[in-house]
Formats: sequence, structure tokens, C-alpha cells
Amino acid sequence: MKSSYTKQAQDLEAFLIKHLPLARAAQVTIDSYDGERLQVSAPLSENINDKGTAFGGSLYNLCVIAGWGMTDLKAKSLGLEGDIVVAKGEINYLRPVKGRLIATAFSPDTDMLEKAEHHHKGLGKSVFHIDVTVPDEHGKICVKFSGKYAVLRS
Repeated sequence: MKSSYTKQAQDLEAFLIKHLPLARAAQVTIDSYDGERLQVSAPLSENINDKGTAFGGSLYNLCVIAGWGMTDLKAKSLGLEGDIVVAKGEINYLRPVKGRLIATAFSPDTDMLEKAEHHHKGLGKSVFHIDVTVPDEHGKICVKFSGKYAVLRS
């Protein structure tokens, strides 16, 4: 993790643990952030189902948190202030997760970031589309999530 991003990742994790009881219960941690990817994880033991694999709701929760975190980090980097809300989330469960839940959220492209900044300044609202994946221990994608997040000026 680049040192300039370390503090941002630590602040994000502290916020999640303080303000989101579900993140605390799931034992969500911020593993890394490099400006382009945010990796968030949680132990299987706290997110397990009756089949011994990751609970679908826990996977959804982790993906939403990863997308929210990426939105927060990108909004801050653009100087956009306001409340972040999840407007839409779509998930595809492709195969079971049998180990640690590790979600990677990907930064929107430059065009989307510029559009978000422009809309926030003009309309007081910006939209971020964030993709998140969860692989298995062999790197095969088990979950694909696509989220739409809004930053609403207070």
C-alpha cells in the first residue's frame, strides 16, 4: 500500500467499525488501497452458512461496503462533500466462497470521475458506478457486484 493511501484506508476502516454495526459483526477490515483498487475482507468464521461456505448476505454486505468505501475515497479525493447512499446493487453469485471473504472494489474511470465532479458542483449530487469482485483462494471469481452510489451534498 502506498504510504499516501495508508492513512485514508485506516480512516475508512475506523469509520466503518464505528458507524456500521454490521461491519463490526462481520469483522470487516480494509486490507489495501492503492488509488485504483480497494480490498476489503472478513473471516469466513463470522460469515458462514449452514453449508460451510460464505453466507450470501455476508458477501453482499462486503461488496456493498467495498463499493461504498471506494466511493468515499474517490469523493474525498475530488473534494466532494455529502452523504453517500447506495442507490442500487446487483450481485451475481457464480460459485461458493470457502475461505476468507476478500472483495476488491475498482475505481471508476477518469470520465466517470469527471462527470461525478461536474454534477456534484452543479446539481449537488454525483453518481458513482463501482464494480466489485470476490475471488476464491485460487483467484477464480466467485461473486460479481455492480453498485450505484450517490453522493448528496448536505
